[in-house]
Amino acid sequence: VLAATRRGKLKDKKKKKKKRKPGSDEGSSAENKATVMKKMNVIADCQTSDFQSNADVMLKEMVQILSLSDNTNNVQPPGELQQRTCHPSGGPLLVQIVRLLSYRDGSKQEAKKQGKDSADRRLGILPYEPKYSSGSDAEAFVHKLLCWDANIPVEGDDAKQPHAGDIIYGLSGEPRGSILLEAIFRSCPDEFHDALCVVGGFYDEATLKEYIYHGVSNFVVQALLNSLRNRGQANKMVKCLCPIIEDGSLLQPKKHRAPDEQAVDENSDNKNIQRMGIIWRAVEMCSSSGSSQDQEQLIHALMRGFASISAGDDDNAAKKNSDGKKKRSKSKGLSAKGSIPLLLGLTASSDDEEAYSSGERLTLNAAGARTLFHIFQFTERLRSEWVNGFLSLYGTNDLAKIANDGLGSRCIMDGLLDGPAKEVASKSLYSKLFDRLPFLAAERVGHHVVMKLFHALPYDEKAVMSAELSHSLNRLGSNAMGRSVMASCAVKEYLEGENAWREALAKQKVNEEWLKDILGEDSGSGDEAGGKSRKKRRKE
Repeated sequence: VLAATRRGKLKDKKKKKKKRKPGSDEGSSAENKATVMKKMNVIADCQTSDFQSNADVMLKEMVQILSLSDNTNNVQPPGELQQRTCHPSGGPLLVQIVRLLSYRDGSKQEAKKQGKDSADRRLGILPYEPKYSSGSDAEAFVHKLLCWDANIPVEGDDAKQPHAGDIIYGLSGEPRGSILLEAIFRSCPDEFHDALCVVGGFYDEATLKEYIYHGVSNFVVQALLNSLRNRGQANKMVKCLCPIIEDGSLLQPKKHRAPDEQAVDENSDNKNIQRMGIIWRAVEMCSSSGSSQDQEQLIHALMRGFASISAGDDDNAAKKNSDGKKKRSKSKGLSAKGSIPLLLGLTASSDDEEAYSSGERLTLNAAGARTLFHIFQFTERLRSEWVNGFLSLYGTNDLAKIANDGLGSRCIMDGLLDGPAKEVASKSLYSKLFDRLPFLAAERVGHHVVMKLFHALPYDEKAVMSAELSHSLNRLGSNAMGRSVMASCAVKEYLEGENAWREALAKQKVNEEWLKDILGEDSGSGDEAGGKSRKKRRKE
């Protein structure tokens, strides 16, 4: 009875509606057609030059009213306009006005060019937002919101703005004002972005630490790290972030804290507030726009931070080491193999032969998994230790769970099989997951890993993998995921013969190269990808 209830057999059958004849109810059908045509006419009218010009005039008048403009360029002290940025209704309206002015002034082609100049390692499909130019209406509106005096230049690390620094500091700690500040960081030009960092104190270690510890302003720091424009800015941020990460206060979760540590006053400097989002954005910044030196400094700071956590958890072990045993060096930090479980929140299972079902769920640290994704994109000298540490740490059962988990598959497995370390990672994953390939091939998430693993392997291993999958045709043909694996791994062609199998792989390779040429994708990370693309341009 319960099974029938779940399947819906005991529910009352719904009465089928009779289909209307084409000639009946002409009035209602005419009304529907008129409604559809009216919507299309409105969209067409919005694309005319007259509508756009009228909309621009209306937008300018709205900006003048909201910004309390006196039609002069004089800088006014903070007042009612700054209070509106924190209003529950006024704050979101000002955010949308800044974005509208940026979209009107910015060019989408410039946003696309900027995305192609540097390696785009972002997780997600959010496109780059256009940036407004100097001297535009958007810049004038942002200057009024921040009480920014454009006549005072920002030279180096010297900030002489009378009001802007306090306004940035205040907005970053307010829920609605922080969203406005994030929108400004993403839409402002490169020079003004660097000036905001100087005036707001984001290049100062003490001020940056205060921003990070705050429950609201740490999201402003994440938006800042995500929107950095050049390698010079990344170098300045890494120098400020490394000492903050090394003490381990941003890495220690609540469950690992001692009771006396949880009772520390919020105004104290010895806080333990986990901010893995800052770690993720910092590593993403180094992967996309940082140099190899920045990557090395940040990754060593992360290891030292995890070493300080483990040293704090092992107080009893430290007492034993004081009797004459060798202590672990905090200056060197924890190894990559020891840092990965703390980063992901996943300890390796002791029994690798235990049964695994598709219903089991992993609880991974989302920001930690995204951090590991970007570490796998670092230069070979830095990423090799982390790749080898991950592959040697987890066994077959753990890797199968990660491959069948949405977050683990997208961030960890894709980082290994789609990144520059796929040659080394594919061979190790192939040997460990070989017995679980038929099971993963029929799973909703796991079949993506099977297909990517197949394309990353050399020809000999591909043939063995197709042969192994051919023994499970009934399982693979039972659902859409298995059938897509059969098509992607050329399982049926393998049964037809070697020539048919090789022809199918050749067609796949031609299609992949064609897509890469259209999308302009380059394999490699950071400096490696940039060097290859520059060599190709010189040859051309």
